[in-house]
Amino acid sequence: MKKKMLFDQWVLNEKFQFLFLSLFTATIFFAKLGLNGLANYDDCFYAEEAKEVIRTGNWVILHYNGGAAYNNAPLFMWLVALSFKVFGLSVYAAKFPSALMGFLTVFLVYFLGKTLFNPNHAFLAAFILATTYPFFKYARHAMLDVTLAFFVTLAMTALVLALRGNSKFFLLWGLAIGLAILTKSAFGVFPLLITFLFLSLVGRWKVFLDIYFWIGVFMAMFIGGAWVMSQYVIGGQDFINTHLKFIILGKISDDTPEAWYAHFGFIKDLFIFYWPWIPAAIYGLFRLIRGDLKDRETTVLLLLWSLTVLVVMSFMKIRFIWYLMQSLPALALVSAYGLYHWIDLPEHRVRLFNGIMVIGLAAIVFFNFLPYALDEDRESDTRVIAPYVKHFGDNGDKVIALREDFFGLNNALLFFSDHVAQPLYCNVADIQKEFASAQPVLCVAHREDLAEIQKTIPLWYPVKYAGDLILISNQKLDTSDVQTWGGLWQN
Repeated sequence: MKKKMLFDQWVLNEKFQFLFLSLFTATIFFAKLGLNGLANYDDCFYAEEAKEVIRTGNWVILHYNGGAAYNNAPLFMWLVALSFKVFGLSVYAAKFPSALMGFLTVFLVYFLGKTLFNPNHAFLAAFILATTYPFFKYARHAMLDVTLAFFVTLAMTALVLALRGNSKFFLLWGLAIGLAILTKSAFGVFPLLITFLFLSLVGRWKVFLDIYFWIGVFMAMFIGGAWVMSQYVIGGQDFINTHLKFIILGKISDDTPEAWYAHFGFIKDLFIFYWPWIPAAIYGLFRLIRGDLKDRETTVLLLLWSLTVLVVMSFMKIRFIWYLMQSLPALALVSAYGLYHWIDLPEHRVRLFNGIMVIGLAAIVFFNFLPYALDEDRESDTRVIAPYVKHFGDNGDKVIALREDFFGLNNALLFFSDHVAQPLYCNVADIQKEFASAQPVLCVAHREDLAEIQKTIPLWYPVKYAGDLILISNQKLDTSDVQTWGGLWQN
């Protein structure tokens, strides 16, 4: 009984909660991070852009396969490039910035929860965010969205601090929004929109007379505008066509008809991927809308932050769950609020915290010390053939592919081998023509095409079998010097 009472005291102790949260979050985001490769979409694409930042020395214009790439804002790729410089070129280094930003976002939510509510609410919100499936999944990807969520959360935290007495925090607010824009372009403008809506709805008109507020607005616009201007000056119409028309406007609409209920796709995704917290989120939103929280400003801020991106992006043509990433910290705070008031008896709250601690400590041991991978194996076949493509491609051998999509194959192949397969052919007869060359030619093909290859091409040599893929050549190649270990190929 005494031991149980002591444990109950520990789980409600703020310092113990913080220590537990640190260990648990570090495990969720960093344990075995370098294993099992990178996803072809979009991890390898971003990682390749970061790799080419280092190799070209050009930190202004991103590159992909040696050519200027205007698809993305550059900040995340800069962070990955710096990670490569620190850790070396590796899968771990490619994922590290996103994992770090996920870790830091959890503790920003913890700090914001303490500011808006209390330490126990803050602990619940931070734990909910760390265990929200889309959040910890994409924190372990080399993708932009968790980094965007960090800067948006930083901006909202700075806004709260600025409104609570120190308007100089508007400078941090503006900087964070500028960096959000520099992370994911137009998606980074949402905290600016949320802020203006919030100030208007709660009647904070005097803020619009605050010099620090407008300096913050200028900082956000200057950082984002400077990047846009640099791309336009150098890239001109290529930047407009690629980034503005294809990337941004392409998400808004196209000519493809869709059913009216498709616009509820985000709600469907939340009901699929936001378990076990979706009931708490619904109850928290219900209580906030009903006006149960007496702090109106906190109510309006959490509702706007939780719902603005969901509502706006629901009217767009492209709707992926990671587009909601910047809203998940707010939804974690709402869910914690709902859960805290759903379980209103103190002894039941203690049981909840006990359960969280027991499950969390078990997860820390399980994921750190047992041979269980947190990520599925990605692009394993491409990673197996990549050392051979690199070795012979570096020697000048031509690399082609059969029945492959360019980016579907080459995002991963380029990152892991420094070479792309090109041209891509649909017919084995075209491979036969390429293999008639006196120059060594490598072809990436599928095992299912082997029968047709054997029937059509009289002379070919296998270089490497790799799951569904096979790398073949028109010449017998010596593979004894191919390095297949270390660096990018260590797992």
